[in-house]
Amino acid sequence: MLEQLSVQNFAIIEQVDIDLSRGMTVFSGETGAGKSLIVDALGFLLGAKADNSIIREGAADCTVSGLFSIPDNPEVQRWLEERGISDESESSILIRRTLKQNGRSLAWIQNRQVSRAELVEFTQFLVDIHGQHEHQRLIDPATHIEMLDAYASLDQDLKAYQKIYQEWRDSVKAYQSLLEEKAKRAQEMDYLEFVIKDIASAKPRAGEDIELAAEEKILSQHEKLFAAISEASSSMAAGDSTDALHLLKRARADLETARAIDARLGPFADRLAAAYYELEDISESIAEYRSGLRFDPGRLEAIQNRLAELQRLKRKYGPELADVLQRFDRARSTLDTLAHADENALELEKRMKALKEKVTSAAAELSEKRMAAAATLSSSMEAIVRRLGMPDARCIVRVARIVDDRGSYRPGPFGFDEVEFYIAPNPGEPDRPLSRIASGGELSRFALALKAVLAAHDVVDTLVFDEIDTGIGGQVGVAVGEYLKQLSEYRQVLCVTHLATIAARADQQCKVMKYISEGRTSTEIRYLSGDEREAEIARMLSGSAESDVSRSHAAELLSKAQIQQ
Repeated sequence: MLEQLSVQNFAIIEQVDIDLSRGMTVFSGETGAGKSLIVDALGFLLGAKADNSIIREGAADCTVSGLFSIPDNPEVQRWLEERGISDESESSILIRRTLKQNGRSLAWIQNRQVSRAELVEFTQFLVDIHGQHEHQRLIDPATHIEMLDAYASLDQDLKAYQKIYQEWRDSVKAYQSLLEEKAKRAQEMDYLEFVIKDIASAKPRAGEDIELAAEEKILSQHEKLFAAISEASSSMAAGDSTDALHLLKRARADLETARAIDARLGPFADRLAAAYYELEDISESIAEYRSGLRFDPGRLEAIQNRLAELQRLKRKYGPELADVLQRFDRARSTLDTLAHADENALELEKRMKALKEKVTSAAAELSEKRMAAAATLSSSMEAIVRRLGMPDARCIVRVARIVDDRGSYRPGPFGFDEVEFYIAPNPGEPDRPLSRIASGGELSRFALALKAVLAAHDVVDTLVFDEIDTGIGGQVGVAVGEYLKQLSEYRQVLCVTHLATIAARADQQCKVMKYISEGRTSTEIRYLSGDEREAEIARMLSGSAESDVSRSHAAELLSKAQIQQ
């Protein structure tokens, strides 16, 4: 329930603070005084889109805040807990929204800032506004299925259905994609088979190109290598008095002789001996390497051809030989996947058919529940509409199943049902879609009946009616007032009205007045009681509060309303 509403710098409202109670509260006043601005300000607080044109001229921003008592609803508590918002007062929560001249909008729930989307999501649990523009929504058949589902409490059923429906649609999309890409898949498989054959025929081995390049270098420079090794061997090998080993051997003998004379030369003699033996081993190894050198022109040509083949593969699939081998493995893996694509398509087709059966079954359950609910919704609305001055009206909620060209049911996001409200206002008239009703008064009464029926199935505690009395009057206005009063027994009802018969039924009446001060237009709210309320009811009856007849009639209306309450 909305306990308090504070509006600052909103259009022509400079500052208005309204204390509200349970039951039925009406806002009355002259045309243009700003009655609907109260509803607009509340809509802004609840998250409606707005631009800086709503900010009062000369103000930097506008602010609307509301204090709400929290409904006993697990979803509300869960929503608050998930976002770490505490209910500090254990019964009320403060919501505030500000719009600045730069167009930036800020909103808070308690002391936590929230986005506009979060604000809309949360406040849908608190308030339901029905204004004149709602008639456009009411006559749109696309919204009727949502209203029927709300009445039948099919929210969870619909969510479960839509989950299966989405899985089915995804499987259909994937299956169609497989079929559409079948030709492309065949071309890709041909190419992959060529790649695999091309690489496999060469039988490349990891590191092979490096090994062959080293061998090719030796064979291609065999003559130069042999000459260098031969010269090195000749310089070291013992053959004459000038080779390195002969000279080192003689120096070793001389150092041993010196060592016998001076022991301090011992380490030098040992090191020289070690160098001699190392050099001797190197000389023998070089000689052995030289004896093994062979020049094979055929082998050189084979290596060069093989390197050319590997280079070709690297240019096509490389740049390195390791990349070529990885490409080979990927091609085989992809080819294997594509080769089994038809098998996958069969599996996907089976899954698609199984999901279609689940979707059809879930849609059928939804449809049966809707049809059952449609019958009770029709009779409930019809009973209310007849009490609202249309005694012979018939209300029908039609549920029709959508079929495709082959006559099969065609599931959609909401099942395979189409829902539309029909009404026959007068005897002898055929049922017509609600969208074809010309009378605004008839539409208003139908809207009130629907809202009243849905309210009993909704957690929303506050219902707002902005000029629900459009196009009605007389005895119908009396009936509408009576029904709004009944509705206020279990919901807080806020109503902007021009009808005295409705205003007289209210538990609380607020008069919205426009005044000019220092050249500025402003709006104020006055709580009416006693003579002031009687005068306002008289004004609503005849346009003047001064008429004795009007005052007498107003007093009678208020008296009857109090007696009936």
